[in-house]
Amino acid sequence: MRCMHLNSEFPNGQFGDPALYVWEAEPKGPEGAKSALLIDSGDLTRFSVKQLLKVKSVFLSHCHVDHFFGFDLLLRYHLGTEKTLNIYGPPNTSERVAGKLQGYTWNLIRDQNLQFTVIDLDPLNRKRQVTQYHARDSFHPSFRMTEDWNPEDPVLDSETLQVRTVVLDHRTPSMAYAVEEKESVSVDSDVLRRLGFRPGAWLQDLKSRYLRGDFSKKSIPSEEEFYLEIPLESGGVSKRAANEIAAQLLIPKPRHKIAYATDGAAHTANREALIRLVRDSDLFYSETCFLQEDSILADETKHFTARFIANVAQEARVKKLAPFHFSKRYMGRAQEVLSEIAEHYHGEIIHL
Repeated sequence: MRCMHLNSEFPNGQFGDPALYVWEAEPKGPEGAKSALLIDSGDLTRFSVKQLLKVKSVFLSHCHVDHFFGFDLLLRYHLGTEKTLNIYGPPNTSERVAGKLQGYTWNLIRDQNLQFTVIDLDPLNRKRQVTQYHARDSFHPSFRMTEDWNPEDPVLDSETLQVRTVVLDHRTPSMAYAVEEKESVSVDSDVLRRLGFRPGAWLQDLKSRYLRGDFSKKSIPSEEEFYLEIPLESGGVSKRAANEIAAQLLIPKPRHKIAYATDGAAHTANREALIRLVRDSDLFYSETCFLQEDSILADETKHFTARFIANVAQEARVKKLAPFHFSKRYMGRAQEVLSEIAEHYHGEIIHL
């Protein structure tokens, strides 16, 4: 599914075991992307080998079997690669990954360089644990470190995007995630041409300074910081105020955001955490396990109801909602779930 610059694919429908594939915009589609991230690893069989080999980071909500059994396929495809695969999840995720890895015999891979780095996220204690498993060590833990962590900080902060998380109550910690592009700008080529400026390295410098916030600082910049010497198409240079040129040339690009949440109880604490995380999302993938008429069962199993998620999405000003993880008791009745959502959420509902 295309969401402007961030794209996503959720191939397992409303009743399948969840796995969300996210990549940055690429005209050739997901297989043409340079890299991707995966949220949950349920049924991965609908992704191509090429797609899964693009994955650099995996974000697990929790390690119930329907969210984690696909790890074995991911492991199989990555054997023989010289790659580090980062896996994020709630506390004890490293133990679950270790259990998977130690379920196999590894006597023939000592010359391989595949590594898993597992990051256990513990928002309640404001800690995170980093554990590494390397093929040359037969995937026994080779490094472990616990460090302080601010849950308000991104769990992933790359050059172009950030991933944030909150913890939900599912009678076990379950992590919800939001992937958001960083602020970026483009150059108005028409204005550039009209001003007679020659493109060059100065444009990248101008963009970098704009994105750092240099032009919004209250302190008085030095003359070197304030002015730019800009090459002209006609020859020579023009000395111009950097902030004025930025205002004329640079066009801020929209920042796009995709959020994902499963599984959790339909109670107030989860509601508040979700609204903080998913606010203003362009696309929100969410478990919608039960109808409101089965709210007692939802409470017993700590799953969301359609009404609960619809209200969250409405209050958080979500533009599009993609509900999934319907209870199999609604096989043949999916429209009832979608109709209940539509009663309380007025944005676009995506039928997976």
